Amino acid sequence: MDIQVEHTKHRCYFISVLYGLSLYGWYNYSLFDPINNNFFTPYYQNCILMLVYLGWDTYHMLTTRVLFRRDLIIHHSLAFVTYLSFINICPLQMSNILTMENISLMNYYWKNKPMLLKIYRMCCIFFIRFPLWFWTWIYYFPSYILPHYKPMISHIHYIYLSIFIKIMLSFCIYDAFIVYRLLKPKKMKK
Repeated sequence: MDIQVEHTKHRCYFISVLYGLSLYGWYNYSLFDPINNNFFTPYYQNCILMLVYLGWDTYHMLTTRVLFRRDLIIHHSLAFVTYLSFINICPLQMSNILTMENISLMNYYWKNKPMLLKIYRMCCIFFIRFPLWFWTWIYYFPSYILPHYKPMISHIHYIYLSIFIKIMLSFCIYDAFIVYRLLKPKKMKK
C-alpha cells in the first residue's frame, strides 16, 4: 500500500479520537467551572494524546521524504510547544480547541474526490475554525475580560492567557495559508 495513503489513514484515526474527546469535553464540562488539572480527566488525556500525535506525525514527516511538508512541520512544532506550555494551565480550553482538527478528518476518505475535500476543508475553516478562533480570542483575551472577573484571575494566569492568545494568532495565519492554497489557481503547463 502507498505510504502516503497509509499514513493519512493513521493520521485520520488519531484525529478522530482527538475530535471525539474534544466534543465530549464541550458537552460535559463548563468553561466557567474551576479547571481540574488532574492527569486522569478526559480533557487532560486529550492534550496528552495530542502531544503524542504531534510527535508521531512530525517524526514520520522528518524521516520519510514523501511525507515531508515544511508548513505542517512548523505548525506541529508550534502546536507542540503550545500544548506542552499550557497543558497545566488550561487543559480544558486546549482540549476544546482540538475541535478544529476536524479539518483533517476526511483527508483519507475523500482522497479520490479532491473537489469535495476542498469544499469540506473550506467549510471547516470558515464555519468552525474561524468562529472558534474568534470566540476564544474574545473570551480569553485579557483586555476583554469583564472587570468583575479580574479579581478571580491570578496575575500569572492572566499572563498565560495573554501569551496563549498571541500564539493562537499564528494558527489563524496558518488557516489563512490553507485557504490561500485551496483557492490558488493551479499553474497551467505549456
